[in-house]
Amino acid sequence: MTLFNFSPCSFSLANGDVLYRDIQLTLDSGLSALIGRNGSGKSVLAAQLAQQQPADCYLLSQLPPTHWQQLSLADLLGITDTLKALQQLADGQCDTETLSIIDGHWQLADDLHTELQQVGAAPDIWQRCSSLSGGQLNHLRLWWAFYQQRPLLILDEPSNYLDAQARYWLSQRIARFLARPKSAILLISHDRELLQQASVLYELSSAGLSRYGGNYEFYQQQRQLQQTALQQQRQQAERNLAQQQRQAQTAAERAAKRQQQGEKQRGSQATILLDYQKNRAQSAVSARRTQEQHQLKQAQQQLQQVKAQQEVVKPQQFYLQAAAVNGSKQLVNAVALQLAHGNNQPLSFNWRGKQRVHLQGRNGSGKSTLLQTLAGLIAPAAGQLQLNCAVQYLDQHFSLLNSSQSALANLRRHCPRLSETTARTLLASAGLRADKALKPAGVLSGGERMKLAMLMVSQHNDSLLLLDEPDNHLDLETKQLLTQALYQYPAGFVVVSHDAYFIAQLGIDTVLQI
Repeated sequence: MTLFNFSPCSFSLANGDVLYRDIQLTLDSGLSALIGRNGSGKSVLAAQLAQQQPADCYLLSQLPPTHWQQLSLADLLGITDTLKALQQLADGQCDTETLSIIDGHWQLADDLHTELQQVGAAPDIWQRCSSLSGGQLNHLRLWWAFYQQRPLLILDEPSNYLDAQARYWLSQRIARFLARPKSAILLISHDRELLQQASVLYELSSAGLSRYGGNYEFYQQQRQLQQTALQQQRQQAERNLAQQQRQAQTAAERAAKRQQQGEKQRGSQATILLDYQKNRAQSAVSARRTQEQHQLKQAQQQLQQVKAQQEVVKPQQFYLQAAAVNGSKQLVNAVALQLAHGNNQPLSFNWRGKQRVHLQGRNGSGKSTLLQTLAGLIAPAAGQLQLNCAVQYLDQHFSLLNSSQSALANLRRHCPRLSETTARTLLASAGLRADKALKPAGVLSGGERMKLAMLMVSQHNDSLLLLDEPDNHLDLETKQLLTQALYQYPAGFVVVSHDAYFIAQLGIDTVLQI
């Protein structure tokens, strides 16, 4: 049953390039998914759709607002006024304005307190967001999205940062939400498990918006059949065009030959007869050329129509630079190391040159805290830590990016040895070509920011890579490219990820449970 009809949406970039034009979408009850490559405009489209249904729709954006670390959790969720009104009511202040602000959310403070305990966070409803892990924060943002009971939810990359238990919780909440009558979710995701739950998939690409009636597996099958058929149509259209061009060339050569023969005969026949024959020939040639041009134009249009249905995808590649390292060289040695946040159990480990370490643990256990400790950003609570190498740290929220600087400026600032030509080549290889390399990092999509940040940390020799969920925000193809690049990386790295498929392909040889 169709629940929501949206007006056509278009969006153009600042340089005039059209991101998409006249995208029209209808949503049925149940779970629909929107997929597409990084930078195709999914998040922009989601914002436009949400603006059309402000009373019925809640949009969970892919990224929290800028400077979210300085906000309180209540401010981030937009419930500060409600919580204050509940406190005023508890203190005996009861007036029309206070009751209006509460608006039926009588148990909000208690419910938030309970949810904080469930995610393993401190039970303080006024705490700063910086005290929460990325997974805990995203869990709470999702909790608030479901809590409001809007008929339509648009969830942009909701499984980012979530551990296995939180992903299961998300699947259960989606199922519970959709059990209500007249409810719908538009899911924007690259998470295969979530996409398998969808009943309809929409794909946004340079060719427009395509609808597939099924889950991700069905989409893959139909997409492959569609692309094969389009390729066959294109090959046939190219053959038709080549044939029309050959026929036109042959006809032109024959006409020129006849004209040459006519000129030779001019001396032996009467002028009137020759002029008559010439006029007839010219009329026939003119009619034939008109027909040939019409057929040629039809063949060209047919080819253009097929090309318009095919997405233009330029190849991408991650170039991760590292010098050959001594596999026996000790890089990190920790003895009874206790972290400032998360689990307080002592950690002891010894990592050498080419080890590939996977940090495992639940949201809030201290995985990011350990990486920040290794990067020298947080002091350990106790124990000994010795580093015999430089480190490059990529955090979950790509904090090393300057949002106001261009992608090119960010890369050259962090990697000053790179020439402008080399930097542009690296950016182009990751899909940040031409004008996109000159855009401020703050206007790039989440996936594009992650690709930029990954380039910035990976162009330093003799450094240990500390990667905190580098696969977040990336489309499936880009994630596969990153997988291949890390697998071929000639040095060691430490990685946090909750994607078992991603981790399984990295050649991990060491696991540290936190």
